[in-house]
Amino acid sequence: MLGLNGKTATGIHWAGDRGWLVSLCRRRSGLEPVALVEFELPASVDAASLADPEVRSQLVDVLHEVGEEYEVDFSNTCFALDPSMTLIKKSALVPGSEREMREHLAWEAEQFLVGEQRAFSIDYVMESEWGLFVAVRRSALDWYLDVGRMAGVRRVDVDVPAFALYNAGECAGLLPNVTASELLVYAGAREAHILLVDQGELMQTAACSWGPDDDATDVLHDAVYGALREVGGRVECAWCAGAGVEEWGAQLADRFECEMAIIDPLAGLEVDEYSPLDPAQRSQYAIAAGLAQRGVLA
Repeated sequence: MLGLNGKTATGIHWAGDRGWLVSLCRRRSGLEPVALVEFELPASVDAASLADPEVRSQLVDVLHEVGEEYEVDFSNTCFALDPSMTLIKKSALVPGSEREMREHLAWEAEQFLVGEQRAFSIDYVMESEWGLFVAVRRSALDWYLDVGRMAGVRRVDVDVPAFALYNAGECAGLLPNVTASELLVYAGAREAHILLVDQGELMQTAACSWGPDDDATDVLHDAVYGALREVGGRVECAWCAGAGVEEWGAQLADRFECEMAIIDPLAGLEVDEYSPLDPAQRSQYAIAAGLAQRGVLA
């Protein structure tokens, strides 16, 4: 295995009937990419299909095939959560110690999930003046744990796609800009993940999806506009990643009168093996790379 002489982690992001996998190894010389793989899924994967044990079994078969072909180490693997499985809410922090602020966020979560607290696993992201609580249904987590167990993963982790996108940008040296409002957007064939960063701190997340009869551009712009209300509708730069990023990223920048740049999750790494892929193509791996970076740097 290529990662035996260093800590290795793998990130897996799937959407619809496509999956993206990034495996990274941390050596003394820095991070090195071990594998970048885009692969087909046996079915369109979402919250409804993941509930089916047969679909989970088929996913594991695909992961085994990918692992054998590309020598992927699945022992430390992080999956991107389907956005429909998560609830994220922002709340102002109360003055006090870190413990008191976490207790306040826990109380806020209880008010939001009244009567259903035991059905969710809750985590927190704390900034200087506000916090985000992230709630995920325990039943959904069990589906990812089941996939990981059958795939031979010793350490299964999960993360919100928008947070993974931030990890990718930060590790590539693109973020944060402590004096500006910045937007991170990953758009695929059917869905998009959005994160607003203001003054270097996480401000707001959003996700959207569209069907064959929808105008994807309109849906994406509406979701971005909703996130930007937190900063008066203004943003200095949109960091973009995903399929067709050069076209829709330019449209997004024009619509919101900001600069646009592509998130290359391998920026700053030795990528000779992947040099045939330009930054726009590598941007499709941004969420998977952010998941792998979470695991390898932990």
